[in-house]
Amino acid sequence: MSISYQHKPVLLHETVKQLITRPTGVYIDATCGLGGHSIEIAKRLDPSASLYSFDLDPRALAFAKDRLSEYDNIYYIQHNFDKLRMALFAEGVEHFDGILYDLGVSSMEIDSAERGFSFMKDGPLDMRMGETELTAADIINTYSQDELTRIFQEYGEERFSGRIARVIVETRPYFKTLPLVDCIKSIIRGPYINKTLARIFQALRIEVNHELDAIKKSLSDALDMLNPGGRIVAISFHSLEDRIVKQFFQNAVTDCICPPEIPVCVCDHKAVAKKITRKPIIPDEDEIKKNPRSRSAKCRVIEKL
Repeated sequence: MSISYQHKPVLLHETVKQLITRPTGVYIDATCGLGGHSIEIAKRLDPSASLYSFDLDPRALAFAKDRLSEYDNIYYIQHNFDKLRMALFAEGVEHFDGILYDLGVSSMEIDSAERGFSFMKDGPLDMRMGETELTAADIINTYSQDELTRIFQEYGEERFSGRIARVIVETRPYFKTLPLVDCIKSIIRGPYINKTLARIFQALRIEVNHELDAIKKSLSDALDMLNPGGRIVAISFHSLEDRIVKQFFQNAVTDCICPPEIPVCVCDHKAVAKKITRKPIIPDEDEIKKNPRSRSAKCRVIEKL
């Protein structure tokens, strides 16, 4: 196996401790990656329990399977987590006792120049996590100025979205990461250029992979399939992901979700879960020092009633 294991799972012990309520149950690692969380979950489960580990990347799953070879109750599923219900039904699983999401791009993807996720390494403008046909180069080279501005604003929350989109359209095509980086650097200068680059690359990645829609769909399916007393544990790394998780969890634990201007409830919505963490769990200073990528992580947990 050519992959070298360098990824450090974020909030490892805290999240797995929150996840497992029944050691003999059925659990899901929705974002297996190289198996960091899966191995910790497996350690805490009874041999009679089952763990289903999802990832789109066959290389990551192969590495995780090799790394966790001593456990014979782990099943590896090559799908994105938005295919949760379909993939589990195919395995004969209709309900489970807990699911863990470690959202966002993995360290392996960031560190692989050929995947095009990093603005610090030269590679093709690809950014595909799965089998989608759309690439980042397609977006950069075919979207209108208004469309580019929209995704940079909506998915990157970048204040100079319009200016960046205009110059990209004027100077394209772009097929590699570093020429695009140089273009953006010619527009935005100063000490915060890396934050702008991170926002633009994040926006492109989200648009390529429809990430936010996938999170919404998977959370909805997960809550529906969760056994009473089971938990959803979600780690997010940027405000867009965290906003989706926070709002979904809030709706799940709230009886009425009618707009405040409606004086009488008409939604008939009933709470189906309770919050386990009133405030998100965040890394301590020691973890941030050892793993700087963890600094923006937030973990939220709900339990089904």
